[in-house]
Amino acid sequence: MPPKNKVVAIETFMTKKDEADFSLALISSFNGIKFIDNHPWSTPQPQLKDSISSCYAALNSMVTILNENIIDLDSYSKYLVKQSSSGSCYTGASIGKGLIKFLHSKEADYAKGGLSNGSIDASYFPETDPETDIFVKSVWKIFKKGAKKVYLIDPETGELNTKPETRFFAWPDAAKTYDGTDGRYLTNHAFAYFVAKP
Repeated sequence: MPPKNKVVAIETFMTKKDEADFSLALISSFNGIKFIDNHPWSTPQPQLKDSISSCYAALNSMVTILNENIIDLDSYSKYLVKQSSSGSCYTGASIGKGLIKFLHSKEADYAKGGLSNGSIDASYFPETDPETDIFVKSVWKIFKKGAKKVYLIDPETGELNTKPETRFFAWPDAAKTYDGTDGRYLTNHAFAYFVAKP
């Protein structure tokens, strides 16, 4: 039987401060961590930054977290950066062997003052790629260690669900900033609002 692909994701609420803190936690836990500001580039060289919080060069920027102990930057550039069909730009892979994709949280366009979730995603073959399996599980553990649980709330009544969400998590600055005060909520869509307090 062919190896089975594993796809995992966490829905996240993080400010730039949280992103900076998360980046430092990753750097202190792994040798060879690189942050790629992943958007269409004008050259084939990946755009490296020193932190996830610095990866905002374009409106559609996302982040590729690369572990050079699994795939080095030269191999990434050679095999996983592709030129567009028009030849006008280059894009790099965001998931796969030694890679984790990070999508930024952003201001909710449907809820003034609210923060819409981002995510952390990975896709790989654990049977044939145990290094990435260990890497992904370790990153998830680091994220959850710093995260706070969030609870569904009715913004009209203030009624709070007693059970925490199982897919959504907030890091401390997002939890503190978007606590429901003056309409500042964590949100997934126009009918789902959260706060990070029981």
